[in-house]
Amino acid sequence: MKVLLELIGPLYRGINRVRRALYRAGILRAKRLPRPVISIGNLSAGGAGKTPAVIALCRFLEARGLRVAVLTRGYGRADKSVQEAVATNDAAKYGDEPVLIKERTNAAVVVGSKRYRNAKRYLSQNDVDLFVLDDGFQHLQLARDLDLVIDVPSPFAREGRSALRDADVVIPRKLHTIVPDSLPGKRVFAFAGLANNEQFFAALREAGLDVIGTRGFRDHHRYTRADLDALARDAGGASLVTTGKDAVKIDDPAITAVDAEFVFDDDVLERVASVIDGGRGAKKRRKNALLQRVEYGAYRFIARRVTALSEPALLRWGARLGTLARVVLRGRDRLALRNLRTTFPEKSPRELRAIASDCWRHFGREMLVYLRMQNLSLEEVAARCPFVNARLLEDAIARGNGTVLISAHWGGWEVGGLAIMSMVRNVRTVARPLDNELLERDLQRLRAKTGAEVVDRRRAARVLLKGLAENAVVVLLPDQAVLPREGILVPFLGRPAWTTPAPAKMALRANATIVFAFCIPDGLGHRLEFEESIRTEGLAEGEDDPVALTTRINDIISRRIRERPELWLWMHDRWKSTGESEVRNGV
Repeated sequence: MKVLLELIGPLYRGINRVRRALYRAGILRAKRLPRPVISIGNLSAGGAGKTPAVIALCRFLEARGLRVAVLTRGYGRADKSVQEAVATNDAAKYGDEPVLIKERTNAAVVVGSKRYRNAKRYLSQNDVDLFVLDDGFQHLQLARDLDLVIDVPSPFAREGRSALRDADVVIPRKLHTIVPDSLPGKRVFAFAGLANNEQFFAALREAGLDVIGTRGFRDHHRYTRADLDALARDAGGASLVTTGKDAVKIDDPAITAVDAEFVFDDDVLERVASVIDGGRGAKKRRKNALLQRVEYGAYRFIARRVTALSEPALLRWGARLGTLARVVLRGRDRLALRNLRTTFPEKSPRELRAIASDCWRHFGREMLVYLRMQNLSLEEVAARCPFVNARLLEDAIARGNGTVLISAHWGGWEVGGLAIMSMVRNVRTVARPLDNELLERDLQRLRAKTGAEVVDRRRAARVLLKGLAENAVVVLLPDQAVLPREGILVPFLGRPAWTTPAPAKMALRANATIVFAFCIPDGLGHRLEFEESIRTEGLAEGEDDPVALTTRINDIISRRIRERPELWLWMHDRWKSTGESEVRNGV
C-alpha cells in the first residue's frame, strides 16, 4: 500500500493542483448557498483530527444559539446512494464519522457526495443558520465563507503546500485525550481503525494508561463478530478501548470509547465569530494574481479610452456595453424580467422587455460615466452633480445627532456617492473590499481624495454609531437582500423581502435624522435630489420601532423605483430566501 501511495501521490496532487488553478482563475466556479459555510479540511489523507474539529466547532456555534448543519461525504459507508440527513445510529448506512458527529452534537448531519445539492434539498424542508463543511478544503465546488485548514505532517498529501495560500486560517492539530473515569489504574488493550492508529495508541500512553497491547485496522473498518472475539482473546482480560469513531460501529458495552477533543486557539474562534456576527465571509477569496493583472489591465485600458471619448460616443458605447452584458449574463436577465413581471403584473411582456433592456443600457452608461468622473477634481465632480433640495441635508446636519443618508441602487448611485463625499465633510459609508487587490488599491486612492471614511461591513455598526455621535453623515443603501438571520421580512415593492434593519436601529439609537437622496442621470451630468427627512426623536408611538421604520424606508425607496423602474438594479436577487425561486445559471 505504501508503494502504491508513493506511485499515485504525484499524479493525485497534480490533478488537484490543476483543479485548484481552474477555480482560482474563475474558469470553474463554486456554487454558493444562501447560508454561511465554514469549511474544515487539511492537506493530508487522514489523521489530522478533522472529525474532532468539526465536533468542537459545532459545539462552539451551538453555544452561541445557532442552528448548525454539517455537510459530509460519509466515507466508508456501505450504501453509496445515501444522500440524506442522519436519522439513526446506523454507521453502515451513513458512515462512522457522520454518526459520531450526530451523537456528539445537536447539529443536523447531511450525508452524501453532492454537498451543494444536499444542502439545498435540506433547506427546502428545514432552516439552519450556518453550514459546516466537513473535509471541505478540496471540495472546491461549494463556496465557503471561512476555510479552516489543519496543518499536520503526513506521508501522503492530497495537495502541495502551495494550496495553503487559499486557506483563511491554517491551524495546528491540538487534540486533548478524554479518559473515562473507569480506566485509570486498569490494564487496557487498544484497537482502532483510523488513518493513523499509532497516533491514538501514543495518546493513550501519554494520558497515563497502562496499554498492554494494540491492534490496528484500516480506516473505516467494519467490525465483525470474529474481529471482536479475536480482540477479546488478545486482550487476555484487559479492558478493551477504542476511539469514539470505532465505537459507534460496535454494539458491545464492555468496550470503552476514548474520545479526542480538538482545541481551537482563541484567535481562530474569533475568526469564526466574525463570520457569524459579520454575515458573509470574514474574507472574500482573492483572485489568482495573473487574473487580477488581466482584469486590472482591461480596466485601465477602458478608463484611458473613456477619457478620450466625446459625450455622445461615451453614452453610445456605454449603452452597447450594457446590451452586451445582457446577452452574456442571460441568467441575470431572466431574473430581471421575473422581478419586473411580479412587480408590474399589469404590464405587457413587450413593456417589461423594454424596461429590462433600458436598465441594462443605463448601467452600461453609468459605468463609463463613473470611470470618467474618477479622473475629475472634487470641484468638477460637484459641478457635474448639483444638489436639489440640499436644505434637507443641511437642516439635518444642523440639528446634530448625526444624519443617516439613505439611497438605493437606483440611477447613478456611484456618482451620487462621489458627489456627497466630495462636497460634505465627515462622511462615512460601508463597503466590502474588492477581490482584486489592484482595483481595490485604485479605489482606496479615490476615496482618500474625497476624505470620506469607508468602513468594512464586519465592523460597521460600532464605527457608524460612533460617527453619528460625532454628527457625521452616514450613507447607506439598504435595498439589497440580506440573510434571514440578519434581516426582517418587510414589504419592498409590494412583496415581502428580507431587509436590513440596521439604518433604522442606528437612527433610533442615536436620535439621528434620516434623509433620502437619489441621483438622477442626465447625459454625462447628474443631479442629486434630497427628499423627505425623518426626525427619529419626534416619531409617534408605533412608528419608533425598527420594523415600522424599516417599512417606511422601503416604501420611500419603492416609490422612487416605480417612478423610473429602468434605473433600478432588477438583475439583483432581491427576494431570495423568501420562498421564490432564485437565480440559476447566472454569473
